[in-house]
Amino acid sequence: MYIIIVGLGKLGSTLTKQLSTEGHDIVVVDPDNSVVSSTVDAYDVMGICGNGATYEVLKEAGAAKAKLIIAATGSDELNILCCLFAKHMGTENTIARVRNPDYAGQSQFLRNDLGISMTVNPEYETANEISRIIRFPSAANLDSFAGGRVEIARVRIHSDNPLCDMPIHEIRKKTKAKVIICAVQRNDSVFIPSGDFVLHCDDVISITGTRAELSSFMKQTGVYKQKIKNVMIVGGGRIAYYLAKLLSDTGRNIKLIELKDERCRHMSDMLDDVTVIHGDGTDQDILEEQCIDGQDALIALTGIDEENIIVSMYAESKGVNKVITKVNRHSYSILNDIGLETVVSPQIVAGNLVTRYVRALHNSAGNSQIQTLYKLVGGKVEAAEFIVPEDAGYLNIPFKELELMPNLLIGCIIRNGKIIFPGGDDVMKANDSVIVVTAGRIIEDLHDIFM
Repeated sequence: MYIIIVGLGKLGSTLTKQLSTEGHDIVVVDPDNSVVSSTVDAYDVMGICGNGATYEVLKEAGAAKAKLIIAATGSDELNILCCLFAKHMGTENTIARVRNPDYAGQSQFLRNDLGISMTVNPEYETANEISRIIRFPSAANLDSFAGGRVEIARVRIHSDNPLCDMPIHEIRKKTKAKVIICAVQRNDSVFIPSGDFVLHCDDVISITGTRAELSSFMKQTGVYKQKIKNVMIVGGGRIAYYLAKLLSDTGRNIKLIELKDERCRHMSDMLDDVTVIHGDGTDQDILEEQCIDGQDALIALTGIDEENIIVSMYAESKGVNKVITKVNRHSYSILNDIGLETVVSPQIVAGNLVTRYVRALHNSAGNSQIQTLYKLVGGKVEAAEFIVPEDAGYLNIPFKELELMPNLLIGCIIRNGKIIFPGGDDVMKANDSVIVVTAGRIIEDLHDIFM
């Protein structure tokens, strides 16, 4: 598929990497010639140096024949203008990154009246992901499927966990919880486990189930964490604003620390139920003054990765129950090694949304409809949700008679609101929602899961 990506900042670079590896024809546009050159050298893409919101540059990029343009510059207005020009020139589909809270309520107008196919707000989506984790702190990370009816939670197995050295087929007998372990990260390796797979200490497991069953599983295995009431946010950027807004509506006590005086005043005016503190949230004295010991959760959201890591490590040392770290670089394994298990990256969160849209667009002539897509374990594992079409050739055939690809697992089936963890005798029916977890391959359609 012919795709133009305008803007090679964090999101644009992430999307270039993801989409080029999926075999699309990519043209990147950015005014910085050195950034364009390094991107062209790193990936199999074409590059143009220039302003992606001008007719001449869009014409050179091939907007008239493009299936999709993604405008991801640092300016919302430039992204909207870029999409409008490209649409007028013949580009079929358009995606604009729009981050300003002032535009948050105008997505319908942008879609319906201006014809922009999709808007993506990395900061808001990241705040949403963090708020889900705050609501279920036992998980290091949490992804939702089927409208929230099913979730995949990731948990590290520490040395005192009863799951250490236990084969997976014994876990259901021991816990009685209706969950399935769909992926295991061990050091730098990732496994889609069979029933005979033996878990080791320090493995990070991905577990599929309903919220109630996941809670039951975690209580029985000793990783359950109590609900969070007191939250400290360090940093007052857009993510912090969206997150504080989401959490303050739940009755939690939110304390936000921001260094810039003007930003503090703005946040205080915008967030009635949040305590806004003017100070350096990376200063240990400030954190002590604001009773870091009494917080149930600390979320490090400054604009500097190193500061977020240092604050998070300090919070871990003070025994804060849940620590969440925002980073822009993708050094997940390094952070896990130093004890920071819950890490969020805005460009990866937004990248998942855009990649799902691109997969659906690319497969529009196919059968299965992709509903949800998450990249797990630093992109080594994918979990995708599909709707089974009514004319599929594999309907009502038991799984034991189907040849599935290796390193692939059917996480669960949702049928008329009922959650099914499939065994060999189970089948797929029309309009089922099916969650597929795979490592080392891309699944664009349910047909791709078969040998």
